[in-house]
Amino acid sequence: MIEHEGIIEKINGDQITVRIIQKSACSACHAKGACTAADSKEKLVNISDSSGRFNEKEPVIIEGKESMGYNAVLWAFAIPLIILISILVLSLNYLKLSETEAALSSIIALAPYYLILYLFRNKMAKTFKFSIKKTN
Repeated sequence: MIEHEGIIEKINGDQITVRIIQKSACSACHAKGACTAADSKEKLVNISDSSGRFNEKEPVIIEGKESMGYNAVLWAFAIPLIILISILVLSLNYLKLSETEAALSSIIALAPYYLILYLFRNKMAKTFKFSIKKTN
């Protein structure tokens, strides 16, 4: 399970907005003050919950399935990389484009992919569901 601690920012009907601090792996390191690689970001996550058990400013834990992380990596990194390399190889070997033209065509080929992701964002959001629970 993927777990993040957070604080409820807002409750609007059955929609709960939780503010989490997303930390890099090294942000908990004792030497992070001297290191430029350490970072952390605040994120807002919307969660559906109609139980009425939660209050604003309450600390909570949000959970997601580990498979959600794998799917996110697939959609965000693996598929675009496959598209990029495939178009680059096709452009160089079969269309006989110059390296610059092949590079530009492979970057341009990503535009329809990201447009499709954008158009299906609401449908995909249904597959990336988090649950919420009280902290112990």
